[in-house]
Amino acid sequence: MKKLWLILAILAVLITIANYQNNNNPVLIISHLISDAGIKSNATLVYKINLFSVFPAGDAVFDKMNEELFQNKKVYHLAAHAETAKILSRFFSATTFLDSYLDPQNNNPMFFKQKVQISGRKDIQKEISYDQKQKLMTISGVSRDILPDTQDPLSAMFNIRRMNFDQITAFEMNINTNQKNYLLSVKVSPKEVTMDDKKYKLFILDGDIKRRNKNPYHRTIIRIVLLKDKENIPVLVKIFSSGLLINAKLIDIE
Repeated sequence: MKKLWLILAILAVLITIANYQNNNNPVLIISHLISDAGIKSNATLVYKINLFSVFPAGDAVFDKMNEELFQNKKVYHLAAHAETAKILSRFFSATTFLDSYLDPQNNNPMFFKQKVQISGRKDIQKEISYDQKQKLMTISGVSRDILPDTQDPLSAMFNIRRMNFDQITAFEMNINTNQKNYLLSVKVSPKEVTMDDKKYKLFILDGDIKRRNKNPYHRTIIRIVLLKDKENIPVLVKIFSSGLLINAKLIDIE
């Protein structure tokens, strides 16, 4: 019996190591995505979310950008949703919907909304209007001061995907979706990988998000691995916050 438990323990360790490597190796991730036709631009991106880079926790989908009319103005509409993994749904089920409406002139958000559905609880909704000229945001009828070119999470990623990192080694962004101003600070490192005798360029973004008031208890560490293509494709995102490590691995481009 002891030998059986030892064998099972060894198998569990090996499976954990394999899952970790599979979920953190950009080359492995990219190899499943590259096709003869290349990668579509402005495509829907599908991610698998893993807790501690090992345990499946959910799925996230970032829809392709659409040009629409919003409040009688032409905008870029960004949308995404995430939900808990099916294996967890019998114990806990949650779904999040995000929408951002950007001004095409500067790619800054005009309006952001979020809806969270948790089984057995009342839906949580948030709506934010941004007045970038007046440097104000309004949430629940209350106006707050914001900094120039303030972003929400969707618009921030939208802008990152369109940066020319051949010429950028570091950058900062202002972010605010909860009444407090946050600063995203990032350093960029280029990397080249080879698959099937073809070279691909990656950009590794290492940074953190912290409050502008320098509160040490509100800090998130991030790493984003981008594949350079017609636009930068986030193939791997790692977030460490409040003692939790969350990994989002790109699994499909539609």
